[in-house]
Amino acid sequence: KMFKYLLINLLIIYHVHSLVHHLTIRNDDRSLFKIETFGFYSGGSMNMTLSKFKLSNYHSSGVGSNKMAFIMRKAASESAAQQDIERIIENKLCLLDELKPQDFAMDISDDYTWKHITKGKVFEGDEAGLYSLIFTRCSPKGRHKIDFNLQVEFINPGPNYLSARDAPLPKLYLIFFVLFSIALALWCYVLTTAHKYNAIVHNIHYMMTILLVLKCLTLLFESIRYHYISIMGFSELWSIVYYIFALMKGVMLFTVILLIGSGWSLMKSYLNDREKKIIVVVLTLQVFDNIAMVILEETAPGTKRWLTWRDILHLVDLICCCAILFPIVWSINHLRLAAEADGKASHNLMKLQLFRQFYIIVIVYIYFTRIAVYLISASIPFNYLWLDALFTELATLVFYAVTGYKFQPAPDNPYLPTNTEDRNMEYGLDDDDDSFDDTSPTNLKSSSL
Repeated sequence: KMFKYLLINLLIIYHVHSLVHHLTIRNDDRSLFKIETFGFYSGGSMNMTLSKFKLSNYHSSGVGSNKMAFIMRKAASESAAQQDIERIIENKLCLLDELKPQDFAMDISDDYTWKHITKGKVFEGDEAGLYSLIFTRCSPKGRHKIDFNLQVEFINPGPNYLSARDAPLPKLYLIFFVLFSIALALWCYVLTTAHKYNAIVHNIHYMMTILLVLKCLTLLFESIRYHYISIMGFSELWSIVYYIFALMKGVMLFTVILLIGSGWSLMKSYLNDREKKIIVVVLTLQVFDNIAMVILEETAPGTKRWLTWRDILHLVDLICCCAILFPIVWSINHLRLAAEADGKASHNLMKLQLFRQFYIIVIVYIYFTRIAVYLISASIPFNYLWLDALFTELATLVFYAVTGYKFQPAPDNPYLPTNTEDRNMEYGLDDDDDSFDDTSPTNLKSSSL
């Protein structure tokens, strides 16, 4: 059933991707909204074709009674563009009265243009920059509903169908594919040579390997996807392949962090009830959140309630990120109490220190990739917007490298058990909560094996 559900959503994604610059609006009562954003280099061009425009409860009152247009409005950054729209809405201004010299408008005030109208522009010299395509209806006022079909084509010199912010991404993702592949090769070398140092390779180490493989494939297919979009303007097949691997990678990342934080496979061979519940809830939310984010990203921002859904899905992702911290906190509390009760306090303190380090690493990674990068991308100039992808992938590479180093199979790793007699139980999901939660020295030694 899950496979069937994913297949249906991927077919939806395929259809939505073909609508990136083909917007269909029905029964929309908004008088001003942003449709799309694109960064033009000098020599870039755009073409707009409007058809089947309708306005409900419309009665012509003669020439000059209507005041509507599609406007390409220039801004320094995406946050500045959004603030400009919010200012106009809050002050109930008419955008057509606020036009700047470099703004470009396709006026549809005359109803004879509603059936079909086409207009284009080439951006030369100082006209290059970040533009937002905005629909505005200054009059007639009131709760009129509009219908229209809009086809928009944005092209940069080359020709390159990618925005200025996305133009470096094919090469950028290819570079990170190489870097993560090197990291994968080094990790495989560590695992294959672990026996030489009497180190134990646990099941979680194999899951970390799978995560690295999925990350490498995701980067490779994302690079290919952006390459074909840049030269053809679309890439439905490679987009579907990329989204499949991106979904699996995202789920595996949260799984690995949750299992490391709970101590599964390394310190114990089971998960207690509350750890199971956290994993089920987080992974379920991640699957639906990732599918919804894919559909949202492939839908034009002009779609009604697009911004609302974007904020909701970002909030869900942040909730999942916070939820994965609970197993780490539980493990820290357990080891702290155990260090006070156990005779081998120094050994448990070393484990406690490692857990605290991992807790900090995860928090820094979440804050940087989910919050800091988002704030940076909203404020930097349009031609540097690709830096958010650079910072995100660089932070991910560092996070993977540090986590792998901290929890690598090594005989002197304070996190790993020293006894291997129960290694065959590593995949077990024992429901005995008390085995890990009990802070007595006897139970602690058992859970460490």
